[in-house]
Amino acid sequence: MSQHPKVTLEIDFTNRPMVCKNETADRSHIDTQDTNYAESYFDTLYNDNSDPWQYQTRWYEKRKRDMCLAVLPKTQYNNAVELGCGNGVFSALLSSRCQALISIDGNTQAVQLAKQRLTESSHVSVIQGVIPDALPTTKPTFDLIVISEILYYLSPNDINTVITWIKQNLAVGGTLLCCHWRYAIDGFTMTGETVHQRLNQAFDKVSNELEPKQGQKVDTKNSAFTHQSEIIDSDFLLDVWQYSPKSVAMQENLV
Repeated sequence: MSQHPKVTLEIDFTNRPMVCKNETADRSHIDTQDTNYAESYFDTLYNDNSDPWQYQTRWYEKRKRDMCLAVLPKTQYNNAVELGCGNGVFSALLSSRCQALISIDGNTQAVQLAKQRLTESSHVSVIQGVIPDALPTTKPTFDLIVISEILYYLSPNDINTVITWIKQNLAVGGTLLCCHWRYAIDGFTMTGETVHQRLNQAFDKVSNELEPKQGQKVDTKNSAFTHQSEIIDSDFLLDVWQYSPKSVAMQENLV
């Protein structure tokens, strides 16, 4: 059983199917519009297949997961949420870094697989629901928000809704991690490139305004979103923001 204590959260969400991950699988059969969730497409992928993107066997997937875990600026988080958990492979790894974790996906089979994978992790709740309708709010707010391989399935307006929700539900001192596949997806106009452009526009302005000039000290008292890490891989984009002006070195009093 998990060594984490059971944490009770007050969760407010609408229980509807949600967009789930899709990155390295063949996208040629998506026949939906760019603003719609292709429920039948994901149902087909998970039909008689517990790992349609080969999360457990592909080096690409393991490498990406390891990079995501490595760039998290804190070793432990109290209250985390993962949007687009798929069959829970990354959730299982993420759970060891969290005291409480909510993992959300839209596909019924994916949610069941994630629940089975996390059955001994009593501090993890796996929820089925559509983003942005199922965006949860908790008391306390989240100190870690993970968004992986999902935003390019949303309309621009829905992405704006997610951005607004992040600003309202990420705790002071908390971390936002976003990771998306860079290539075009048949049937959808958004890509990882356009998604991360929107995220940068939303969060980097504050980061740039707080960047100290030479000889100036960083204001560690006033909290704002700061860009902690940026990885531009050939295949995916990975960005980490903190709701704090303190870098990892600052947090450990190295500077």
